[in-house]
Amino acid sequence: MKRVSTILFFMSLFSFKSFAQDKKPWVYFDLGNTIVNTNDMKHIRYLKGAREYIDELKREGFKVGIISNIPESWGMDYDEKFLSLKKVIHDGWEDDRPFDWTVFDEVILPLTNNELKPAPTLFLKAITKAETCPSAYIGESPKEITAARDVGMAAKLFDETEKDIYIPITTVKTFLADNYRREYDKECLY
Repeated sequence: MKRVSTILFFMSLFSFKSFAQDKKPWVYFDLGNTIVNTNDMKHIRYLKGAREYIDELKREGFKVGIISNIPESWGMDYDEKFLSLKKVIHDGWEDDRPFDWTVFDEVILPLTNNELKPAPTLFLKAITKAETCPSAYIGESPKEITAARDVGMAAKLFDETEKDIYIPITTVKTFLADNYRREYDKECLY
């Protein structure tokens, strides 16, 4: 019995260490006109530099997600809406590289039209998913940026006319530390 207790003790230490190492900050994106150009739904493609930026975030250890407005008419539940979104992207996709859903750790969608951004619901879900780590939102709508900031997320307005359309990779952690307005575990940024 003592041997079993010792084994369980060491297993719990290993589990805790794994959990602690998995604490990572999150960067969420709006999908349309922030990651992909959806101005013409028959000719959807990555925006310049978007896929490379996401890949760099992943290499640097960030969790990456999407927060996207999907109306009730696209499905009765999350799974139906997500399938509809995938179909729309697939049917209109025109980029040389396929759209890769697997790079995203989470895709947050509204369950009802009342949850559509700029309502705070989706941003609060993102904060909950990030647990004790800070999170940022990048989107093209000033109203959505304000809503994300109002609930405490760090947020950056995506603007293709700016030199740095995304948060520069070397400053994402600083951006989170300076702009995230909720309590968080500082270890997430190290």
